[in-house]
Amino acid sequence: MELDLLGRRAEIASKRVVVGFDGFADTIARVIRETAGADHPETYFPTIRSFGEYLIAQAEKSCSLELKVQARQLGGNLPYVSRAAGLLGLDVTCIGMLGEGAPDPLFQEMPCRLYAFAAPGESTCLEFQDGKVFLAPQYRLSADPWQLVQNATGGRAGELFADSDLLALLNWSELPFAQSLWEHVYRESLADRPPQMDRWAFFDLCDCTRRPAKELEAVLALMGRFAEKRRAVLSLNENEALVTARAVALEPRDLAGIGEALRERFGITEVLIHTLRESLLCTPRGVTRQATRFIPAPRISTGAGDHFNAAACLGAVLELSDEERLTLSNRFSSLYVETGKTPSLESL
Repeated sequence: MELDLLGRRAEIASKRVVVGFDGFADTIARVIRETAGADHPETYFPTIRSFGEYLIAQAEKSCSLELKVQARQLGGNLPYVSRAAGLLGLDVTCIGMLGEGAPDPLFQEMPCRLYAFAAPGESTCLEFQDGKVFLAPQYRLSADPWQLVQNATGGRAGELFADSDLLALLNWSELPFAQSLWEHVYRESLADRPPQMDRWAFFDLCDCTRRPAKELEAVLALMGRFAEKRRAVLSLNENEALVTARAVALEPRDLAGIGEALRERFGITEVLIHTLRESLLCTPRGVTRQATRFIPAPRISTGAGDHFNAAACLGAVLELSDEERLTLSNRFSSLYVETGKTPSLESL
């Protein structure tokens, strides 16, 4: 399948994407299994399973672990998705936890308009060949979140989201105030306007394991209200799909069944599920499936899902076919994982 993206550069640049609301400073590290000796190099725990088995073996004994810090960089769903979408050529505006008063220098590399309403959170990301483990303290705000957003945007937050071709609301799970902000976006940007079904609303919950079932029900129902005004897409990785299904008591099904059940029950237009081996797009047109280009020795896994989502946003606003949207998302994400760098439109 060949997509002429370079020939549509001007069209891509005309598409307005507005993203909210997180932002983190990530310390990327690998967990050292054995320090270097005279006859062998330093080694790391290769997989989450191997690390977990080591920890279990230390039960009732305690242990000490050393981290090999690889980088300190921007983190969070908003920065990764926005940077990738901007590098693909979309017109991206970010409203996020990017700094107090002005964007932190960590985020200046993002090819986007930045509105910073709070200091970024801090997280440590442990990298493994088969995934990652994020460790982050709880994040609280000292003032009303929507008022902070309005202050940062000069009172234009509702207008910015309303005028977008695609609005993306990300990382509901890790921000205790996310539900309130998402509700405000709906009320201030869409509730009193006629439906615009040529536009999009894109959602990523992030790992929702810790959130109560009632809260999950509420945010999924909110997505259904967005879907009455725009085409709404919920993006989930495999774990998020399974956790969400259990929390809202869906009948046990495969991933395609989960996607269809979420659509039917909550009125969400489309559900996108991506795994290490396969991706699925569940829409009113049916279920499209595609094998993922698996990378056995990834250079990086942090941000892989966000790169998938950035390309999914591009495919949506360009009105690509369901198959083309999955191809674009999978290829963009796998190139990032393989090389450790966000691909340009040319290299893609």
